[in-house]
Amino acid sequence: FNKQKPRSFEKATASVDAENWISHMDKIFDVMGCKDAFKTRLAVYKFESNALAWWKAYKQAKGGDAWLVTVTWAEFKKLFFLQFFPRAEQERLKREYHFIRQTNTETSMEFMQRFLRLVGFFGVAAGTQEEQAKNFQWGLRKSTLNHLMCMPFTDLAQVANAARNYEIRHERDDDDAERPDKRQKSGDRHQPTSQQSSHRNHGHNNDRHGLDRRGGLLWQQQQRNRGQQSNRSVNSGNSS
Repeated sequence: FNKQKPRSFEKATASVDAENWISHMDKIFDVMGCKDAFKTRLAVYKFESNALAWWKAYKQAKGGDAWLVTVTWAEFKKLFFLQFFPRAEQERLKREYHFIRQTNTETSMEFMQRFLRLVGFFGVAAGTQEEQAKNFQWGLRKSTLNHLMCMPFTDLAQVANAARNYEIRHERDDDDAERPDKRQKSGDRHQPTSQQSSHRNHGHNNDRHGLDRRGGLLWQQQQRNRGQQSNRSVNSGNSS
C-alpha cells in the first residue's frame, strides 16, 4: 500500500478536496486489487490531524475495532463525505447526476468521464450497472440518443462504446461531405475562370490599341518625310 505513495488527508479546504482524495484512494485500491474488507482500514491509516481526531471519536462511539471490521468501503465513503463534503455541494452533485446532459462541446468519452466522477461520489446510491447505463444513455446528445434509443444495454461501458462508434461514423460522413470531388477539381484546372478570361481579353485589347497607335505614328512620320523630300526637290530646281 505505501509503495503506491498514498496521500494523507487532514481536512477539506475546498469542496473538491474530499472527492479528490477518495478518487485517489480508489485508484490505488484498483491497482492493488484490494479487497473491500481492507479498504477502510487502509484509508484511515492516512488520516492526520483533524481527520484523525474525528475518526477516532466516531469509531469509539460506534464500538471501536469490532465495528470497524464491519464497515464496507461504500459505507465509509458515505460517512466521510457527510463529514468533509459540504451539504450544499452534495445536493448540487446529486441534482447534476440525475439530470446530467452531454454538452455540445463534449465527446461521449469526455461526457463519460464526468459521469463516472459523479458515480464515484455516490457509490451504491448511483444505482445498479443497468440503471447507470440508462441514466448515461438518456444524458447523451439528442442525435446520439435517437440512434441508440432501441438498443438494450446492461452496463455503462456498452452505452459508451456504442455512442463513441456512432460519433466516429458521423465524423467520417461529415468529412466525406466536405471533401470536393477529385475529378471536378482536376477539370477545373483546365477551365479559365471568368475573371481570368476578362484579364486576357483586356490584355488583347490593350495590345491592339498599342498596335493601332504605333501604326498611326508611323504613318505620320512617313508623311513628314515625304514633305521634306518634296521641299528639297523644289529648292533644288530653284537653284538651277
